[in-house]
Amino acid sequence: MIVDELLNLTAGQKTQIENMKLSRVCVGICYTAVMIENGYVGLCHTPMEDVGYLVGNPERHFHGAKALETAQLAKSFNMLERAVGVATLNALSQYVMDLEGRERRFEIDVLDAIEIGEDDTVAVVGYIRPLVEKFRTRTREVYVFERNPRLRGDALPDTLVDSILPKADVVVISGASLVNGTLDKLLKLSKGARFVSVAGPTASMLPEPLFERGVNVVAGVRARDSKVLDAVAEGKAFRSFKELVEKYIIKKD
Repeated sequence: MIVDELLNLTAGQKTQIENMKLSRVCVGICYTAVMIENGYVGLCHTPMEDVGYLVGNPERHFHGAKALETAQLAKSFNMLERAVGVATLNALSQYVMDLEGRERRFEIDVLDAIEIGEDDTVAVVGYIRPLVEKFRTRTREVYVFERNPRLRGDALPDTLVDSILPKADVVVISGASLVNGTLDKLLKLSKGARFVSVAGPTASMLPEPLFERGVNVVAGVRARDSKVLDAVAEGKAFRSFKELVEKYIIKKD
């Protein structure tokens, strides 16, 4: 699974990060943010739609915990722990990408990397509204899927993706699908698409497992500084703190 491969890739830098600890953790109603002690920040969608009455483990303490051990929580069945785990993975991924000099094209939107024809069928999993609005000006057939009923609006429930993704020409999948456990399935369904992207703050991960599954572009963010955690703690949505991060894309070779 993707999450296992991400954990293995991150652990490959063990000599650099094995003793790194978490310096701050914020679980907000929109996003979860983790900062490791070297100042790198990772973001993750907080899956409130899947939390229900299950809250965090009262026996677990995140501050000061080892980053590599906390990243393992990306496989937890407690959804809030899982969000912290993915956010930690993303913080470590940003550090590893800088450490290795990975090429990222900053301040470029995923739309800049997609060619869409007016006859294309476009599918977006996760209601990324600015992206959807632009797609609708470029092509007639745009399907949008959203898991959270409170955010769904005119979108379809994500239980219906099976009937659309296999015939879509262009597919954009929110990185939030990693934390809710659907990303592997969504990429399998999208194998026939001409272009596939995983995008959003939660997609700020090492890209290799995604490229191996047919993804053309990974679009994530890198936090400018620790102010992102203050915004997350205040329950702000991404549009309210987007100036605190740098958007980037990574293209598959």
